[in-house]
Amino acid sequence: MRSPVIVVGVDGSEAGRSALRWALEEAIRTGAFVEATTAWVREPATAPDSGTPHRKHPARDLHRVVEEVRAEVPGAPDVAEVTVVGDPSTVLVGASRQADLLVVGTRGGGPLVDLVMGSVASDCVRHSACPVVVIPPGVHV
Repeated sequence: MRSPVIVVGVDGSEAGRSALRWALEEAIRTGAFVEATTAWVREPATAPDSGTPHRKHPARDLHRVVEEVRAEVPGAPDVAEVTVVGDPSTVLVGASRQADLLVVGTRGGGPLVDLVMGSVASDCVRHSACPVVVIPPGVHV
């Protein structure tokens, strides 16, 4: 029998950190496997002397966040780290096809429905292939 799989969207925000914390706690309770997923859109290349900020390093940023949050959760399991180029909603909904649970945080904002959940969370709730847990703003798990 395989362990359940929890996919959690991590974007480096406090909402993403709360979602990861919740997923780790759930994995401790259930023995689930945790997959932290970050999605990003490629930025245009810039010349080194253009004065623009350096390029992002999503895989490195994800690893740093995962290690920081794991250190906050006693007994936290290992976490698989997945970095994908693409729209976050599309990537997470796609990952939900191989998951037993999808966990996302939300900051809120945008149109009325997005005030409650945030656009990525809202898209995930509407289109996910598995149950979705949405960690609301201000909730520290």
